[in-house]
Amino acid sequence: MHIIFMNGGLGNQAFQYIFYRWYRKYVPQVDTVIDDSKFWGDDVPHFGYELQRIFGIKVPFLSQRFPVDVWQDMVTKRQQGIDIAEQLRLNGMPISVVREQGVTNIKFNGEIRDLVAGGAIELNVNKNIYWHGYWLSNSFFNEAKQEVQEDFVFPPFTDSLNLQLQDKINRASEPTAIHVRRGDMVNLGWSAKPEYFKNRIRDFKATHDVSLWLLFSDDIPWCEEHAEELGLLDIADKLLIVDNNKEEDYWRDVQLMSLCKNRISDRSSFSFLARVLCEYPGKEDVANWL
Repeated sequence: MHIIFMNGGLGNQAFQYIFYRWYRKYVPQVDTVIDDSKFWGDDVPHFGYELQRIFGIKVPFLSQRFPVDVWQDMVTKRQQGIDIAEQLRLNGMPISVVREQGVTNIKFNGEIRDLVAGGAIELNVNKNIYWHGYWLSNSFFNEAKQEVQEDFVFPPFTDSLNLQLQDKINRASEPTAIHVRRGDMVNLGWSAKPEYFKNRIRDFKATHDVSLWLLFSDDIPWCEEHAEELGLLDIADKLLIVDNNKEEDYWRDVQLMSLCKNRISDRSSFSFLARVLCEYPGKEDVANWL
């Protein structure tokens, strides 16, 4: 059995699923499941497993391979610090871990090998493998593009505000989204400084005839307070602040960003997903990690 780790919000789940689709395409004969243990217990992130709720995507879960009481015990042990792969090893399953290079948040006392996204690794697919990573790479998407695009189809907008925004984006010249990610990125020290956005906006404005800019953020009040430092005052006459998609409808922001031709963003899987799903000809993306 091959097991693929999944956690986090929509962005992380989407790229882990893209990796799953890529993997199933190249080794269809392998019994492959998703480790859904992060969506059980007292520490479920965000809104749990989102891909089915938003896109109707169903996957085979590891939880389905165990009796409920056994699985609940495994979830409890995971919350106590014993990761799923390590639990399987301790219970006698011969299993190794393939870890995305640089992603070290797994505790496992068996064999671990690192894989660079887009790189190569020699595997015996007849052995049990646990894949641990986030896999935010164009390489997996590009090789499973048709399958992924068929799976990731957003439900149509039904509310008036988003329908109006969609219409404005469709009628605009060079519609460009600005995504300022705050939240946990700030706590981790990964959030870009305001001058990053100011400089990117200045450079983009000098080379593109943008008739509509749209600001997306999980902290709009902070953006408004730091508008000058972010460079937003320089485009104020063409700027729309998008703050209508709250709580469980937050993912509509990804849908709107994917409709824009261009995106200026921080290091975020959220905006990276919008970039991947954007089908606008000649699209351009400026991001902190591209």
